[in-house]
Amino acid sequence: MTHQTRPVDAVVSGYNVFLAAVWLTVASKAGYAPAIFAAHVAAAALPLFLNRAPRDLARPVAILREIYPLLFILAFWTELGYLRELYHVGVHDQTVTAWDLRVFGQHFNLTWMPRMPDVWLSEVMHFIYYAYYPLIFVPVIAVGLMGRRTAMRDMTFRLAVTYLGCYALYLWFPVDGPAALLPHYQGGLTEGFWYQLVKAAHNSGDSLGTAFPSSHVAGSVTIAYLAWRWLPRGWAWLIGLETVGVCFATVYTQNHYAIDALGGLVWATVLQVVAVPLIRNVFSGAPVERLPLPVFPRLDPEAELSTGGGS
Repeated sequence: MTHQTRPVDAVVSGYNVFLAAVWLTVASKAGYAPAIFAAHVAAAALPLFLNRAPRDLARPVAILREIYPLLFILAFWTELGYLRELYHVGVHDQTVTAWDLRVFGQHFNLTWMPRMPDVWLSEVMHFIYYAYYPLIFVPVIAVGLMGRRTAMRDMTFRLAVTYLGCYALYLWFPVDGPAALLPHYQGGLTEGFWYQLVKAAHNSGDSLGTAFPSSHVAGSVTIAYLAWRWLPRGWAWLIGLETVGVCFATVYTQNHYAIDALGGLVWATVLQVVAVPLIRNVFSGAPVERLPLPVFPRLDPEAELSTGGGS
């Protein structure tokens, strides 16, 4: 059986090669850089081995093989903070705050919560912000468990393009954002359950330099599109509403400038409309695709409802 390079494998391998080169240039600045360089070199070769694995694996193992790029995304995110410290003396928050003021007339990340310091609103916004994390992974795993391989691969590929596209910008144009640089609102609502949960999540693994564009918004916009393309209408509406909520919650919770949210929306759209079709064209040899309209499972003649779905 021949094994064709999938677009998602090429994207992940290419990003690993790029990051390996980046870490090699800072090897003299950090003792851990050579180890991370070696890890990226090994990770770049991983898709080659995965594509030669047996095709009759148990479904959980097969799903893991398909969604490994999403697991890499978590590791890639963590290292961005280290690279920001090694590569950049300063950040571009001053430029971004100027954009924010010019577009919106005020910094909503500073003014919104103090003007509406209601505990119920704060808890709803922080819940929406936190719900982003399962929002990205659960739909992909769900379609995998249903045996819909084409849907799972499309989701994984498009999400990988969105996140790695954001990460590439962060490496070139780091912005720390209001969560790291500006004072936060002090009041009773900060004792809320979801407020504290979001705060704990940030304290446990945030990476500086990753504020603009908002990957929260970019990832949410991408999964919302994918939900309308592959999931039943009810789930698509629910995920779409969560995505709208994330766009506002990133600002209300004082984790992003409003321009970060707008940037995430625009950047995700550009990547899905332009980058995804071009990458697929390069690695499939097919004509460049147009951004497809939403396709619901019950209307999709190629939707796989068994483990033997298409590739």
